[in-house]
Amino acid sequence: MLVNESPSEMEPLLQVRELKKYFPVRSILGRKKQFVKAVHNISFTLYEGEVYGLVGESGCGKSTTGRTILRLTDPTSGEGVFQGRDLFKFSNREMQAVRKDMQMVFQDPYSSLNPRKRVGKAIEEPMAIHNIGQNQRERTEMTMELLNKVGFSMDHYYRFPHEFSGGQRQRIGLARALAVNPKLIICDEPVSALDVSIQSQIINLLEDVKDQFHLTYLFIAHDLSVVRHISDRIGVMYLGNLVEEAQTDELFSNPKHPYTKALISSIPVANPKRARERIQLKGEIPSPLNPPKGCVFHTRCPYVMEICKTVAPVKKNVTSQHSVACYLYDS
Repeated sequence: MLVNESPSEMEPLLQVRELKKYFPVRSILGRKKQFVKAVHNISFTLYEGEVYGLVGESGCGKSTTGRTILRLTDPTSGEGVFQGRDLFKFSNREMQAVRKDMQMVFQDPYSSLNPRKRVGKAIEEPMAIHNIGQNQRERTEMTMELLNKVGFSMDHYYRFPHEFSGGQRQRIGLARALAVNPKLIICDEPVSALDVSIQSQIINLLEDVKDQFHLTYLFIAHDLSVVRHISDRIGVMYLGNLVEEAQTDELFSNPKHPYTKALISSIPVANPKRARERIQLKGEIPSPLNPPKGCVFHTRCPYVMEICKTVAPVKKNVTSQHSVACYLYDS
Protein backbone atom coordinates (compact mmCIF):
# COMPACT_ATOMS: atom_id res chain seq x y z
CA MET A 1 0.00 0.00 0.00
CA LEU A 2 1.19 3.48 -0.81
CA VAL A 3 0.81 4.89 2.67
CA ASN A 4 3.80 7.22 2.34
CA GLU A 5 2.71 8.88 -0.87
CA SER A 6 -0.08 11.30 -1.59
CA PRO A 7 -1.94 11.17 -4.93
CA SER A 8 -0.23 14.38 -6.06
CA GLU A 9 3.12 12.57 -5.92
CA MET A 10 1.98 9.67 -8.11
CA GLU A 11 1.30 9.36 -11.82
CA PRO A 12 -2.36 9.04 -12.91
CA LEU A 13 -2.98 5.77 -14.72
CA LEU A 14 -6.73 6.09 -15.23
CA GLN A 15 -8.94 9.17 -15.03
CA VAL A 16 -12.70 8.68 -15.14
CA ARG A 17 -14.53 11.93 -15.82
CA GLU A 18 -18.29 12.48 -15.58
CA LEU A 19 -19.05 8.89 -16.54
CA LYS A 20 -22.67 8.04 -17.24
CA LYS A 21 -24.14 4.70 -18.19
CA TYR A 22 -27.88 4.52 -18.82
CA PHE A 23 -29.63 1.35 -19.96
CA PRO A 24 -32.75 1.88 -22.10
CA VAL A 25 -35.91 0.00 -21.14
CA ARG A 26 -39.45 0.13 -22.45
CA SER A 27 -42.76 -0.10 -20.67
CA ILE A 28 -44.95 -3.19 -21.11
CA LEU A 29 -46.84 -1.62 -24.01
CA GLY A 30 -43.60 -0.37 -25.53
CA ARG A 31 -44.79 3.21 -25.83
CA LYS A 32 -42.63 4.99 -23.28
CA LYS A 33 -38.86 4.65 -23.29
CA GLN A 34 -37.14 5.00 -19.93
CA PHE A 35 -33.56 4.68 -18.75
CA VAL A 36 -32.01 2.81 -15.85
CA LYS A 37 -29.41 5.29 -14.59
CA ALA A 38 -26.88 2.70 -13.47
CA VAL A 39 -23.96 5.15 -13.29
CA HIS A 40 -24.54 8.88 -13.11
CA ASN A 41 -21.83 11.47 -13.60
CA ILE A 42 -19.02 9.95 -11.52
CA SER A 43 -15.37 11.03 -11.61
CA PHE A 44 -12.28 9.57 -9.94
CA THR A 45 -8.57 9.07 -10.61
CA LEU A 46 -6.58 5.87 -10.23
CA TYR A 47 -2.83 6.26 -9.70
CA GLU A 48 -0.06 3.88 -10.69
CA GLY A 49 0.63 1.22 -8.08
CA GLU A 50 -2.38 1.91 -5.84
CA VAL A 51 -5.49 -0.04 -4.95
CA TYR A 52 -8.67 2.01 -5.32
CA GLY A 53 -11.67 0.44 -3.59
CA LEU A 54 -15.15 1.09 -4.95
CA VAL A 55 -17.86 0.16 -2.43
CA GLY A 56 -21.60 0.35 -2.03
CA GLU A 57 -24.74 -1.77 -1.79
CA SER A 58 -25.70 -4.24 -4.51
CA GLY A 59 -27.14 -2.45 -7.52
CA CYS A 60 -25.38 0.86 -6.88
CA GLY A 61 -23.43 0.74 -10.18
CA LYS A 62 -20.02 -0.53 -9.04
CA SER A 63 -19.73 -3.45 -11.45
CA THR A 64 -21.23 -1.42 -14.29
CA THR A 65 -18.50 1.18 -13.72
CA GLY A 66 -15.78 -1.47 -14.04
CA ARG A 67 -17.32 -3.07 -17.13
CA THR A 68 -17.79 0.32 -18.78
CA ILE A 69 -14.15 1.30 -18.20
CA LEU A 70 -13.10 -1.89 -20.00
CA ARG A 71 -15.69 -1.20 -22.71
CA LEU A 72 -17.43 -4.50 -22.08
CA THR A 73 -20.43 -2.19 -22.24
CA ASP A 74 -20.24 1.21 -23.93
CA PRO A 75 -20.69 4.40 -21.88
CA THR A 76 -23.57 6.79 -22.40
CA SER A 77 -21.20 9.74 -21.97
CA GLY A 78 -18.04 10.80 -20.20
CA GLU A 79 -14.31 10.15 -20.52
CA GLY A 80 -12.09 7.25 -19.50
CA VAL A 81 -8.52 8.45 -19.94
CA PHE A 82 -6.01 5.60 -19.67
CA GLN A 83 -2.35 6.62 -19.98
CA GLY A 84 -3.38 9.86 -21.67
CA ARG A 85 -5.82 8.33 -24.18
CA ASP A 86 -9.61 8.40 -24.00
CA LEU A 87 -10.75 4.77 -24.14
CA PHE A 88 -14.32 5.78 -24.93
CA LYS A 89 -13.26 7.18 -28.31
CA PHE A 90 -11.49 4.02 -29.43
CA SER A 91 -12.79 1.69 -32.13
CA ASN A 92 -13.30 -1.97 -31.22
CA ARG A 93 -10.01 -2.87 -32.90
CA GLU A 94 -8.11 -0.16 -31.01
CA MET A 95 -9.75 -1.24 -27.76
CA GLN A 96 -8.70 -4.86 -28.27
CA ALA A 97 -5.06 -3.78 -28.38
CA VAL A 98 -5.45 -1.70 -25.20
CA ARG A 99 -7.01 -4.60 -23.30
CA LYS A 100 -3.55 -6.12 -23.04
CA ASP A 101 -2.89 -3.45 -20.41
CA MET A 102 -6.32 -3.74 -18.74
CA GLN A 103 -7.73 -7.00 -17.46
CA MET A 104 -10.57 -8.13 -15.23
CA VAL A 105 -11.11 -10.75 -12.54
CA PHE A 106 -14.83 -11.52 -12.56
CA GLN A 107 -17.15 -12.04 -9.62
CA ASP A 108 -18.40 -15.54 -10.45
CA PRO A 109 -15.53 -18.05 -10.61
CA TYR A 110 -17.91 -20.71 -11.99
CA SER A 111 -19.16 -18.92 -15.12
CA SER A 112 -15.98 -17.02 -15.98
CA LEU A 113 -14.15 -20.15 -17.24
CA ASN A 114 -15.06 -22.23 -20.28
CA PRO A 115 -16.05 -25.66 -18.89
CA ARG A 116 -14.84 -27.39 -22.07
CA LYS A 117 -11.37 -25.87 -22.05
CA ARG A 118 -8.48 -27.10 -19.93
CA VAL A 119 -7.29 -24.38 -17.56
CA GLY A 120 -3.83 -24.25 -19.14
CA LYS A 121 -5.36 -23.47 -22.54
CA ALA A 122 -7.67 -20.89 -20.97
CA ILE A 123 -4.66 -19.05 -19.55
CA GLU A 124 -2.73 -19.34 -22.84
CA GLU A 125 -5.57 -17.97 -24.95
CA PRO A 126 -4.97 -14.25 -24.20
CA MET A 127 -1.24 -14.80 -24.84
CA ALA A 128 -2.02 -16.09 -28.32
CA ILE A 129 -4.46 -13.22 -29.01
CA HIS A 130 -1.86 -10.60 -28.08
CA ASN A 131 1.11 -12.43 -29.65
CA ILE A 132 2.93 -13.04 -26.38
CA GLY A 133 5.61 -15.73 -26.56
CA GLN A 134 7.58 -16.91 -29.57
CA ASN A 135 5.70 -20.18 -29.97
CA GLN A 136 3.33 -22.63 -28.31
CA ARG A 137 6.08 -24.22 -26.24
CA GLU A 138 7.11 -20.88 -24.75
CA ARG A 139 3.50 -19.97 -23.96
CA THR A 140 3.04 -23.31 -22.22
CA GLU A 141 6.14 -22.69 -20.10
CA MET A 142 4.88 -19.22 -19.19
CA THR A 143 1.50 -20.68 -18.25
CA MET A 144 3.15 -23.29 -16.02
CA GLU A 145 5.02 -20.50 -14.26
CA LEU A 146 1.84 -18.49 -13.75
CA LEU A 147 0.06 -21.51 -12.31
CA ASN A 148 2.92 -21.90 -9.88
CA LYS A 149 2.67 -18.25 -8.82
CA VAL A 150 -1.02 -18.65 -7.93
CA GLY A 151 -0.42 -21.83 -5.93
CA PHE A 152 -0.79 -24.72 -8.40
CA SER A 153 1.52 -27.44 -9.70
CA MET A 154 2.25 -28.13 -13.35
CA ASP A 155 -0.21 -31.05 -13.34
CA HIS A 156 -3.11 -28.62 -12.94
CA TYR A 157 -2.43 -27.32 -16.46
CA TYR A 158 -4.30 -30.30 -17.93
CA ARG A 159 -7.36 -30.24 -15.70
CA PHE A 160 -10.83 -28.87 -16.45
CA PRO A 161 -12.61 -26.15 -14.42
CA HIS A 162 -15.08 -28.58 -12.83
CA GLU A 163 -12.17 -30.23 -11.03
CA PHE A 164 -11.51 -27.06 -9.00
CA SER A 165 -13.26 -25.34 -6.10
CA GLY A 166 -14.52 -21.76 -6.28
CA GLY A 167 -11.40 -20.35 -4.63
CA GLN A 168 -9.16 -22.34 -6.95
CA ARG A 169 -11.09 -21.14 -9.99
CA GLN A 170 -10.61 -17.56 -8.85
CA ARG A 171 -6.87 -18.21 -8.72
CA ILE A 172 -7.06 -19.47 -12.29
CA GLY A 173 -8.98 -16.33 -13.29
CA LEU A 174 -6.23 -14.22 -11.76
CA ALA A 175 -3.54 -16.22 -13.60
CA ARG A 176 -5.42 -15.63 -16.86
CA ALA A 177 -5.52 -11.89 -16.18
CA LEU A 178 -1.78 -11.88 -15.42
CA ALA A 179 -0.97 -13.76 -18.63
CA VAL A 180 -0.70 -10.57 -20.72
CA ASN A 181 1.27 -8.64 -18.07
CA PRO A 182 -1.34 -5.87 -17.60
CA LYS A 183 -0.90 -2.54 -15.86
CA LEU A 184 -4.44 -2.40 -14.44
CA ILE A 185 -6.66 -5.20 -13.15
CA ILE A 186 -10.30 -4.52 -12.33
CA CYS A 187 -11.35 -6.91 -9.57
CA ASP A 188 -15.14 -7.18 -9.72
CA GLU A 189 -16.14 -8.54 -6.29
CA PRO A 190 -13.51 -11.30 -6.60
CA VAL A 191 -14.17 -12.83 -3.16
CA SER A 192 -17.91 -12.28 -2.62
CA ALA A 193 -18.81 -15.80 -3.85
CA LEU A 194 -16.19 -17.49 -1.65
CA ASP A 195 -16.13 -18.80 1.92
CA VAL A 196 -14.67 -16.39 4.47
CA SER A 197 -11.64 -18.63 5.07
CA ILE A 198 -10.90 -18.65 1.34
CA GLN A 199 -11.46 -14.91 0.97
CA SER A 200 -8.38 -14.08 3.02
CA GLN A 201 -6.25 -16.41 0.88
CA ILE A 202 -7.35 -14.72 -2.34
CA ILE A 203 -6.84 -11.23 -0.87
CA ASN A 204 -3.32 -12.17 0.23
CA LEU A 205 -2.62 -13.60 -3.22
CA LEU A 206 -3.84 -10.39 -4.87
CA GLU A 207 -1.48 -8.38 -2.66
CA ASP A 208 1.45 -10.69 -3.46
CA VAL A 209 1.05 -10.60 -7.24
CA LYS A 210 0.44 -6.84 -7.13
CA ASP A 211 3.97 -6.35 -5.83
CA GLN A 212 5.50 -8.97 -8.14
CA PHE A 213 3.88 -7.66 -11.31
CA HIS A 214 3.76 -3.93 -10.37
CA LEU A 215 -0.02 -3.81 -10.75
CA THR A 216 -2.73 -1.25 -10.10
CA TYR A 217 -6.15 -2.45 -8.91
CA LEU A 218 -9.66 -1.09 -9.12
CA PHE A 219 -11.15 -3.26 -6.38
CA ILE A 220 -14.96 -3.44 -6.47
CA ALA A 221 -16.76 -4.88 -3.43
CA HIS A 222 -19.67 -4.42 -1.06
CA ASP A 223 -17.80 -5.78 1.99
CA LEU A 224 -16.13 -2.80 3.66
CA SER A 225 -13.93 -4.96 5.88
CA VAL A 226 -12.37 -6.59 2.79
CA VAL A 227 -11.91 -3.24 1.04
CA ARG A 228 -10.33 -1.74 4.14
CA HIS A 229 -7.69 -4.47 4.20
CA ILE A 230 -6.49 -4.08 0.62
CA SER A 231 -7.28 -0.51 -0.50
CA ASP A 232 -5.20 2.69 -0.41
CA ARG A 233 -8.18 4.91 -1.22
CA ILE A 234 -11.91 4.26 -1.26
CA GLY A 235 -14.81 5.68 -3.23
CA VAL A 236 -18.35 5.16 -1.87
CA MET A 237 -21.19 4.78 -4.38
CA TYR A 238 -24.92 5.13 -3.83
CA LEU A 239 -27.54 4.73 -6.57
CA GLY A 240 -25.04 5.36 -9.37
CA ASN A 241 -23.40 8.37 -7.69
CA LEU A 242 -20.01 8.72 -6.03
CA VAL A 243 -20.86 10.33 -2.68
CA GLU A 244 -17.53 10.23 -0.82
CA GLU A 245 -13.85 9.57 -1.53
CA ALA A 246 -10.88 9.46 0.84
CA GLN A 247 -7.79 7.54 1.85
CA THR A 248 -8.75 4.33 3.64
CA ASP A 249 -7.67 5.26 7.17
CA GLU A 250 -9.24 8.70 6.84
CA LEU A 251 -12.54 7.31 5.59
CA PHE A 252 -12.89 4.86 8.46
CA SER A 253 -11.72 7.24 11.18
CA ASN A 254 -13.56 10.32 9.92
CA PRO A 255 -16.47 9.46 7.57
CA LYS A 256 -18.48 12.46 6.45
CA HIS A 257 -21.40 11.33 4.31
CA PRO A 258 -24.39 9.91 6.26
CA TYR A 259 -24.45 6.90 3.94
CA THR A 260 -20.77 6.15 4.57
CA LYS A 261 -21.36 6.40 8.31
CA ALA A 262 -24.22 3.91 8.04
CA LEU A 263 -22.11 1.47 6.03
CA ILE A 264 -19.23 1.60 8.51
CA SER A 265 -21.57 1.19 11.47
CA SER A 266 -22.84 -2.08 9.98
CA ILE A 267 -19.39 -3.76 9.99
CA PRO A 268 -19.37 -6.56 12.60
CA VAL A 269 -17.00 -6.04 15.54
CA ALA A 270 -15.36 -9.09 17.16
CA ASN A 271 -15.04 -7.48 20.59
CA PRO A 272 -18.54 -6.70 21.97
CA LYS A 273 -17.05 -4.11 24.34
CA ARG A 274 -15.94 -2.10 21.31
CA ALA A 275 -19.20 -2.46 19.41
CA ARG A 276 -20.24 0.73 17.64
CA GLU A 277 -23.75 2.14 17.51
CA ARG A 278 -25.60 0.79 14.50
CA ILE A 279 -27.12 3.43 12.21
CA GLN A 280 -30.40 2.11 10.82
CA LEU A 281 -31.40 3.60 7.47
CA LYS A 282 -35.13 3.92 6.91
CA GLY A 283 -36.89 3.02 3.70
CA GLU A 284 -35.70 1.20 0.60
CA ILE A 285 -33.20 2.14 -2.08
CA PRO A 286 -35.10 4.09 -4.79
CA SER A 287 -35.35 2.64 -8.27
CA PRO A 288 -32.61 3.71 -10.71
CA LEU A 289 -35.43 4.03 -13.26
CA ASN A 290 -36.74 7.00 -11.31
CA PRO A 291 -34.03 8.27 -8.92
CA PRO A 292 -34.96 11.07 -6.50
CA LYS A 293 -34.39 14.67 -7.49
CA GLY A 294 -31.65 16.54 -5.71
CA CYS A 295 -29.46 14.35 -3.54
CA VAL A 296 -30.19 10.69 -4.37
CA PHE A 297 -29.77 9.78 -0.69
CA HIS A 298 -32.24 12.31 0.70
CA THR A 299 -35.15 9.83 0.92
CA ARG A 300 -33.22 7.82 3.56
CA CYS A 301 -31.01 10.48 5.12
CA PRO A 302 -31.60 11.33 8.81
CA TYR A 303 -30.18 14.83 8.25
CA VAL A 304 -32.17 15.79 5.14
CA MET A 305 -32.69 19.51 4.45
CA GLU A 306 -35.02 21.22 1.97
CA ILE A 307 -32.22 21.95 -0.49
CA CYS A 308 -31.34 18.23 -0.57
CA LYS A 309 -34.74 17.47 -2.13
CA THR A 310 -34.28 19.71 -5.16
CA VAL A 311 -30.60 20.42 -5.87
CA ALA A 312 -27.97 17.71 -6.19
CA PRO A 313 -24.83 18.47 -4.13
CA VAL A 314 -21.43 18.57 -5.83
CA LYS A 315 -18.31 17.00 -4.40
CA LYS A 316 -16.42 19.33 -2.06
CA ASN A 317 -12.96 18.90 -0.61
CA VAL A 318 -13.00 18.36 3.15
CA THR A 319 -9.21 18.02 2.98
CA SER A 320 -6.81 17.74 0.04
CA GLN A 321 -7.42 13.96 -0.01
CA HIS A 322 -11.00 13.72 1.22
CA SER A 323 -14.10 14.84 -0.69
CA VAL A 324 -17.81 14.43 -0.07
CA ALA A 325 -21.04 15.30 -1.90
CA CYS A 326 -23.22 16.51 0.97
CA TYR A 327 -24.73 19.84 2.04
CA LEU A 328 -23.76 19.17 5.65
CA TYR A 329 -20.22 20.09 4.61
CA ASP A 330 -21.01 22.99 2.29
CA SER A 331 -18.18 25.50 2.44
